[in-house]
Amino acid sequence: MSALAVKLGTLLIRQVTRPVANILKAQAKQHDKFKEICVGLAQKMHRVDAKMRSRLTSTFDKEIKVRPLNDARAVESGATLLSEAFVFGVTGSVVVWETVRQRAKELNRRDQVAKDISFLQDEIEELRAKLDGSKQIEQIPQK
Repeated sequence: MSALAVKLGTLLIRQVTRPVANILKAQAKQHDKFKEICVGLAQKMHRVDAKMRSRLTSTFDKEIKVRPLNDARAVESGATLLSEAFVFGVTGSVVVWETVRQRAKELNRRDQVAKDISFLQDEIEELRAKLDGSKQIEQIPQK
């Protein structure tokens, strides 16, 4: 497969990922099981965010009480998190795959160059041996 086709294919995958993520986000808002997952993710993310903010500000000494998000906001936030995680996962996978493919291509090229160098060195040695053999024949005195 040509490099251009691979690049266009990965670009197509990246472009298709965003609408699929939007569909995933819409489905997460409609289905009960997805709602539960989204609310749980959003609430955990909200608690961690609030605690980190409080530790970074002057209220570090005080223990703060984090109020949970309302369900609508939690579902929206969790659905956004799921869709962004999907986009990141697909895009990251494409980047990793492309990197592995490029590395394998480079290793194959290096192996081929090493084989070519070895072949040329062997030919040089053969030519030197033939040249040395012909010099020895010329050095033998003729009667």
